[in-house]
Amino acid sequence: MARFRQIFVCATPGEGRCGARGGGELLRLFEEEVARRGLSGTMVVRNTCTRRHERGPVVFIFPDDVWYYEVAPEDVPRIVERHAAGDRIMG
Repeated sequence: MARFRQIFVCATPGEGRCGARGGGELLRLFEEEVARRGLSGTMVVRNTCTRRHERGPVVFIFPDDVWYYEVAPEDVPRIVERHAAGDRIMG
């Protein structure tokens, strides 16, 4: 049974915002990772601004209610594994 998860990635453009800090690239990487793993119950969503620019890029996992800050491309597989592909939910 597929686990339902939504991965919200802030990719808001503009100087100092998540998009300028790599949010757009992260959005693409999360989409690719979810597709590569065939996780049909997981959606990757471009999030609106979270007003946490100083800690961006920001990623939020629903329904786990977990926030990630200063997310780097190398974090993507680990986050997907923990929330969408793994057997347990971790923060």
